[in-house]
Amino acid sequence: MLRRSRVGAPLRTVLHVLVTLVVCALAATPALAVRPDDPRLADVWAFDGDAPMGIDSAWDQTVGGDVVVAILDTGIDLTHPDLRDNLWTNPGEIPGNGRDDDGNGYVDDVHGADVVSGDGVPQDDNGHGTHVAGIIAARGGNGIGTAGVAWRARIMPVKVLDGGAGGDTGGVARGVDYAISKGARIINLSLAGNQRSPVLDDALQRAQDAGILVVAAAGNQHRDLAILPSWPAASPLDNVVSVAATTVEGLLASISSFGSPVDLAAPGDLILSTALGGDYEWRTGTSMASPMVAGVATLVASVAPTADWRTLRDAVVGGARRTVLPIGGGTLDAAGALRRVIPADRWRAPGAAAPAPTTTGARTTPTATASATQERDRQAKALAAATADAKAEATHELRRSRLQARSARLARSSRGARSRALLPGVVPVRAA
Repeated sequence: MLRRSRVGAPLRTVLHVLVTLVVCALAATPALAVRPDDPRLADVWAFDGDAPMGIDSAWDQTVGGDVVVAILDTGIDLTHPDLRDNLWTNPGEIPGNGRDDDGNGYVDDVHGADVVSGDGVPQDDNGHGTHVAGIIAARGGNGIGTAGVAWRARIMPVKVLDGGAGGDTGGVARGVDYAISKGARIINLSLAGNQRSPVLDDALQRAQDAGILVVAAAGNQHRDLAILPSWPAASPLDNVVSVAATTVEGLLASISSFGSPVDLAAPGDLILSTALGGDYEWRTGTSMASPMVAGVATLVASVAPTADWRTLRDAVVGGARRTVLPIGGGTLDAAGALRRVIPADRWRAPGAAAPAPTTTGARTTPTATASATQERDRQAKALAAATADAKAEATHELRRSRLQARSARLARSSRGARSRALLPGVVPVRAA
């Protein structure tokens, strides 16, 4: 029989004091920067402190929450240890029962859809989509591999490109409709084509109507998109943000397209990310720059839960750094984007345990000496603001649900085109 040892009263008192001191010391210790411990993070030059794109200061504020970002690409490696824990899960589908539970035309689309084959398993057979997914949301803090920009976000893989990284705008449009119908807030398109497509234009318009930001790669032809456009990067729709690629020196990557239609430039040269078979690899292209921006938009969405594409665009484009690069906007700054939506009194400086109380305009943060009347007034104002926010969110969600239902119908009705020759308005696209 095991006996529980007893500690004498004096010793118990000493231990109690020591524990109390340790707890107090820990409570008084400022929080350190939220930087994941993944062993290969040091190999990602874009995440080397704040200098390349402001990532450390951004991670002090948020790491992505449960924001859903749709990746329309070649699929992803669904079993990759750095991706599988961040996969989005379809709440309307019962795994493995062989049925189309949510009635959207895809059987068992538990974690996304394959519009190329028409099934619910968006498994990557190329590697491009897996790499893109890791840049956005490889799982951070799990002690393996690397981390994505928004390393606690939810990845919705939608396979619109085949094993050769090719496809058409009809498939991309169906993927956009799938993402809308399943509630994605951001769509990444690391693909490009040389011709404008009315079919894709209409789908991107539906995404705009649903409040979704679309991030698109500028293309790898090193051409001026104002003269020779690449699509959808040159789309006139304001919810589409086009992205060029930069090098570790901050220069335009040698293959990156550019010009006034390009909204941002982001790291895209020799970027380490996830690869097929649970591996990691370096890739270069605007396909790598686009998910950097999508990842930052995801960080913004995580702290602005009711924000639509306008707020997200204003943050990532308006928060960019000035540049002399030949593009229409600036270079990506994750911290600058978040400052557009996080009030100054809530901004966490590196090593700060919590934001310091400040005065903003006519409103003063209550202190321990505030009167009971002032506290009641503050609570009443907070309740009124919360009620207004709740009403606005309910209205937004009602509109979104209606648009999602419409997009689901469009996705079902258009699936028959996948086995036929290209229809009018449908043009080829490839991974960028």
